[in-house]
Amino acid sequence: MHEKLKQILISAIGKAGYKVPAGFDFGPAENEKFGDFSTNAALIIGKKAGETPKDVAEKIVANIKDKNIKNTEIAGPGFINFHMCPEFFWQELSEILKSGQEFGRGDKNHRQKILVEFISANPTGPLHIGNARGGPIGETLSNVLSWLGHEVGREFYVNDAGSQIAKFGKTLAYYYIVKTDPNFRFPEDGYPGDYPKEVSEDIQKEHAVEIEALKDELLPEFFIKHGLELTTRRIKDDIELLGIKFDNFVYESDFLSSGKSQAIVNQLKEIGKTTDKEGAVWFTADESASRRIDGDDKENVLVRSDAEKSLTYFASDIAYHKDKFDRDFKKLIDIWGPNHHGHIARLKSAMAALGYDPKNLEIMLYQNVKLKKDGEVKQMGKRLGNFINIADLVNKLKVPADVFKFMIISHSSSSILDFDLDLALEQSEKNPVYYLQYAYARICSILRKADKKVVEELEKIARGEVSAGMSEFTNLTDKKEIYLILKLAEFPEVLKKIESDFQIQALPHFATKIAGGYHDFYSSNIVLSDDKKLTRSRLLLILATRNVLKICLTLMGISAPEKM
Repeated sequence: MHEKLKQILISAIGKAGYKVPAGFDFGPAENEKFGDFSTNAALIIGKKAGETPKDVAEKIVANIKDKNIKNTEIAGPGFINFHMCPEFFWQELSEILKSGQEFGRGDKNHRQKILVEFISANPTGPLHIGNARGGPIGETLSNVLSWLGHEVGREFYVNDAGSQIAKFGKTLAYYYIVKTDPNFRFPEDGYPGDYPKEVSEDIQKEHAVEIEALKDELLPEFFIKHGLELTTRRIKDDIELLGIKFDNFVYESDFLSSGKSQAIVNQLKEIGKTTDKEGAVWFTADESASRRIDGDDKENVLVRSDAEKSLTYFASDIAYHKDKFDRDFKKLIDIWGPNHHGHIARLKSAMAALGYDPKNLEIMLYQNVKLKKDGEVKQMGKRLGNFINIADLVNKLKVPADVFKFMIISHSSSSILDFDLDLALEQSEKNPVYYLQYAYARICSILRKADKKVVEELEKIARGEVSAGMSEFTNLTDKKEIYLILKLAEFPEVLKKIESDFQIQALPHFATKIAGGYHDFYSSNIVLSDDKKLTRSRLLLILATRNVLKICLTLMGISAPEKM
């Protein structure tokens, strides 16, 4: 219905003799004083046409005719505000109920095959609330895209090769060797902290006999093999704790062992996109880039200058993304941490060099997470003793996965997040997740108390199995009822916007408005009363609200408890 109203406005603009301006705003008014809907179209047109926005607005309004519009008004410098008839909102509610539990679902005829890669945490350390931030972001975005009809794949890329892994293996081996050789030095650039030591100790306990039979020079490789098995298994366990699902775990080592990484280097050489310098092979997007290579461009190295001529992470990452496109994915979405900012341009350039449209590679960066406790924000770090692993967060501190996920996705990924541990542990409506879940549970409670036969009948309408006549809704005239209907009807537009800009925080913000609108409605309107017709109307309203809340919670990967 919102879209129909927008088309009425567009038609009126044309009839008034103007071109429809790009990027004009149209939607529910932020303040009820400004009507139900508002647009700034006249302001944009007036500026381009050299007319006053009010004059433009008057011409547009003169061409707006629809039985559902009670009246229009021109406000301020030239905003057009729409006041709608009650029938408009009743029709909105009818449409919402017709869609049932599929409200807002997209058309599969326009689907794309999309691959979302997220988390991809380095297996040299645990999954913690910082590097796990990409989990809820990727899960929610994937769920929304799937709901809109796209075929979505979900992958975790395991960086199980390269110099960092070698350092990890030497660190693990150190904790075994130093027991018999106290003078054995900690490896240069080794991994500090308790976690590598704990991993090493676990390997030593499980493989004591095998380790004793090995020579010292073979220990790092042994510890790499078993260390990665252990840390990757722990990461998968932690992901399961969060209730996040992946279709595939893809390993960097497979691209190296299969020769795909080397094949990419060879292909880039053949098409003239590499240059040799300082004994290494560098990626160059064009000739001018090859002249600019200096010590600051080492991330562009594909083949190192070492004796083994080892391939870099960049070479394997190009191979991985080529493999994604070769699997017929039309759009790739990568969700990375802030330290990957410099990698975006070079990877897009590499894709373009290989003949792929870089516009089909979308990369989201999320910022760091800080810990907030007792009102104080602290930088996290293992050495500071306040680095919280996901396993400890859920199992020891008893922060529900639902709470962690909601607190992550309700903030813009481009902003540093202060993770409020005290709020996460709060089990009241102060906690934003409980606020949503309580709204859902309260609706379920009312439905349990209502006449069973009436609920069964109305549930058929709420599932879209039976259409409701307009007479079912004519009692819904209270401002809080109208507001709730208006907000529910926004849901499809919220999802479409997320599809276009990936700003997933819009979903929890929308769900919170729905919960707020429901709580506000409930506080001053009795749902179950002696007035049977009014009771039916309000039951239909809360059934529609329940459906939308359930869809929102599901898309966010959050449970919808019927009792609290």
